[in-house]
Amino acid sequence: MICPNCKRQLPDNVNLRINFCPMCGKKLFEDGKSYLIQVACIGHRTVDGSVMMLFVDEKQLYEVKAGETICFSAKAGFHTLKFRQKIRSKSITLLVNAGYAIKVSYNSVSGLIETNTVRFEDDEDMSLAKVKESDLTQPVMVSEIGVRGFDSLLGVDEPEFEVRATEGLKEGVLSIYSERLEFKGKTDMVKDIVEYKSIVSVKKKMGTIDILCDGNAHKIYSIPKDAYNDVMSFLNNKIEETRGVQ
Repeated sequence: MICPNCKRQLPDNVNLRINFCPMCGKKLFEDGKSYLIQVACIGHRTVDGSVMMLFVDEKQLYEVKAGETICFSAKAGFHTLKFRQKIRSKSITLLVNAGYAIKVSYNSVSGLIETNTVRFEDDEDMSLAKVKESDLTQPVMVSEIGVRGFDSLLGVDEPEFEVRATEGLKEGVLSIYSERLEFKGKTDMVKDIVEYKSIVSVKKKMGTIDILCDGNAHKIYSIPKDAYNDVMSFLNNKIEETRGVQ
């Protein structure tokens, strides 16, 4: 990242909350302004139709297919952009004080994600006009709690607890996450997912966990005794926390 005033390279460990150059002392950007960011995904189209995912500040998720270009507006300041293609990811930090065009591709030889960032050299009025005139792409997901929220929505987060469980006569595994719980029987093809926001209460019932959901629906699980108290405490705390922020 380059200071727009003294044109010197900003330190790698620069504080992303500041708005002045540590070398020349001048402002790095104008608060309150927005600029256009264009992201073009280049490379070969894949048979499985996989897309490049773009996380902006871990709050917004955009998707862009090979050969496509998306655009969104970003407020002046520092922003973190994370690109993900299947299991590979790459993060870049962008000082937004102008519009930018970013080309991103997945290198099938090295197995890495590569990016090329070019700053628009338009004057201030031109950059602001581009934001107003452009057909901005809408994010496919929005998370108010950052990366954990996206991991939950995308189903790639790790469970807080994972225990053997029985639901009726069905044996399987109960996975307990920060936002939901999942039960999958040994012969089931799909998981039974219950989000905490739909749970009314969690009670003990003859050695089982009785989960009452909206609509008076019950989910009753038997789990090992050594995990019983920890799971009950965790679920009750999560339900109370989730109900409290609605």
